[in-house]
Amino acid sequence: MKTSLLCLAAVLVGAVAVPEPDADPQTYSKPAYPAVPSDNCNPRKAPKCSENITETFCLTDAEYPEKEIRSAIKYDPLVLQRYYDIAKQSADNLVDGLTSLSEKHYDYSNYKGKTFEMSNWVGEEGYICPSNVHYARPLRALNVDGEWRAIIQDIAWPGYTQTQRVETCLFSGSSCRTLAPCYGSKCLQKYVYQRMLSFDPCDAKKGIFIDIYKLPSACSCHIPGKLH
Repeated sequence: MKTSLLCLAAVLVGAVAVPEPDADPQTYSKPAYPAVPSDNCNPRKAPKCSENITETFCLTDAEYPEKEIRSAIKYDPLVLQRYYDIAKQSADNLVDGLTSLSEKHYDYSNYKGKTFEMSNWVGEEGYICPSNVHYARPLRALNVDGEWRAIIQDIAWPGYTQTQRVETCLFSGSSCRTLAPCYGSKCLQKYVYQRMLSFDPCDAKKGIFIDIYKLPSACSCHIPGKLH
């Protein structure tokens, strides 16, 4: 009987015994956000890099926030996987039936965009609407909301690039090359909305995010007609 009572007491003690605490959960620390600019930063104010250009993007930028972007990427190291870039882009892989060598050597020096000039009829190799073509990696750009953003490029994170094919009309609204004046043709600038990983220098706590930009994509010849 004593033995049975002892066994029962042991079972009861075990049932109410306080369990051992679990091991401490693993914690992962993140670096702090980059500091917010102390001056009155205005994202709608055009940056210095845009002072002498007509485009809505900068290919060079002396005030590019390189350190701040690096800090934001280190805070969220997986952010760069949201958008991948094909680094080598040219007419070889983006324009059917055309080589990059040919595109680089197009010469529109004789074309002035006037309808009745004989140079319109010369017909050298090139686009019917003369344009400047760049495979650009912008460092700063104006988004669709009218605010300037810094664009993530390899200047801040080596090996990571964002390339855009930008085609701008040399003479927007002018007549098309090689077409007779009776057609009333016009060269029209076309645009496309592009998404790029971006950084807001005026609000570093946003981190790295995808923003939308309107960029010139093509210069197309248009022949007007009557609507039916």
